[in-house]
Amino acid sequence: MVRALSLRLQLLLLQALIVCVVTLGAGIVTVWIQENAIRDSYRERMVGVALSIARLPVIVEAFDDPDPSVAIQPVAEVIREASALTYVVVTDLDGIRLSHPNPDRIGEGVSTDPSIPLSGQVWSGTETGTLGTSYRVKVPIFSDGDTRADDEGARVIGAVSVGVLESELAADLQSRLPGLLLAFGGAAVAGVFGAAWVSALIRRRILGLEPDEIAELVGERETMLHRLSEGVIRVDHRGIVTSANDAAERLIGRGPLSGRRADETLDGPLLQVME
Repeated sequence: MVRALSLRLQLLLLQALIVCVVTLGAGIVTVWIQENAIRDSYRERMVGVALSIARLPVIVEAFDDPDPSVAIQPVAEVIREASALTYVVVTDLDGIRLSHPNPDRIGEGVSTDPSIPLSGQVWSGTETGTLGTSYRVKVPIFSDGDTRADDEGARVIGAVSVGVLESELAADLQSRLPGLLLAFGGAAVAGVFGAAWVSALIRRRILGLEPDEIAELVGERETMLHRLSEGVIRVDHRGIVTSANDAAERLIGRGPLSGRRADETLDGPLLQVME
């Protein structure tokens, strides 16, 4: 028969399990927070790029040209490359592309719903388009080059959509994972060593005894205590009776004494000695 695990090993394994579970949970939450922080950072940058494009006079004025894409496409591509974005797409009121990383797509309708930016609102989210699944921002283009619809006479004449592939966001997160894994791995190792130290300390405090040995000693002590003809009472520092043998209860003439206050059960010389 396999011998039961020692108390020290049980304590070590339990504490190590707790450390690992807590570390894993903290790691998952941290990765989730990091992912959201990356996404928020990209969104803030893309909103800034999209709004700056919507304000550019060369973009706004190009909508009056017979072929707006001639002026818009070169500007959009320069900004896309400088901003390290996957695409910068400018559309008219009908959702027709006036710029695109693939020039062959210019003149075609966009593959996703442009209604929100064309209604004058800013939108962000994940959609799947011709270049793949991307996290994108869409903003309206107003006729006065502003980014608000509260000016008199301002009207929406088109929209700007910028985005990055979701795979790029995932790659950015993965590039930060080694540092996070190293930090949490170090914390887990330190926690396990700490658990080993605590287990050894507890082992020394109980004189290296195992639970069954402690139970056996307690049983022997209780047996010896109740076989004594003399009365024995133990009182802790709070004045609470922690144990009393049968002889003590017979001599005092009261019921079970354990758990009661000494000044309620003892009197006379016995109480004076206790005090």
